Amino acid sequence: MGTLAYIKNFIRDRDVAAITPSSKFLVKRVCKWIDFDTPRRIVEYGPGTGVFSKYLLEHMHEDSELIMIEGNASFVESLRAFSEPDPRAVVVHDRAENVRKILDDRGLEYADYVLSGIPFSFLDDDVKHQLISRTKDVLKDDGKFLVYQNYNHMEKPLRRHFDTVKREYELLNVPPMFAYEALK
Repeated sequence: MGTLAYIKNFIRDRDVAAITPSSKFLVKRVCKWIDFDTPRRIVEYGPGTGVFSKYLLEHMHEDSELIMIEGNASFVESLRAFSEPDPRAVVVHDRAENVRKILDDRGLEYADYVLSGIPFSFLDDDVKHQLISRTKDVLKDDGKFLVYQNYNHMEKPLRRHFDTVKREYELLNVPPMFAYEALK
């Protein structure tokens, strides 16, 4: 499932913000902030067709866990198709704002990393700040919230919740993206 699937879902689902999958350059830029050498719990909001998910599963420690939270049923089907054989992968058909309940239902207290490409620009300020706050709450003390977005609109909201925020820009993506690392 590639660009055509993204375009179809972009047209049908108002929560889908991309018309093309993320480039390998964006994936590497965002994932460089992840320590893959030790077991980690990673939560991914809105993985789409799983471009980041596949990279994470290829690079994560054998005792790590990836919880993919996707609200689009078509994308959920695609995610389950490629990740089903991997016991480290869990696909949850739900919304990111339910992350606490999703972790609680699995008996999990925290995540080491939360990775997100969901379109925060589509959210009103209250919803945006609630989601960032919930994300911070599920991160362990030295956890990271890794975000990639089309526009440079996330630095200020992230700084409101996290003391340390780094921002980079990836030109080799359609469209070019801002990548943020927010450290709890």
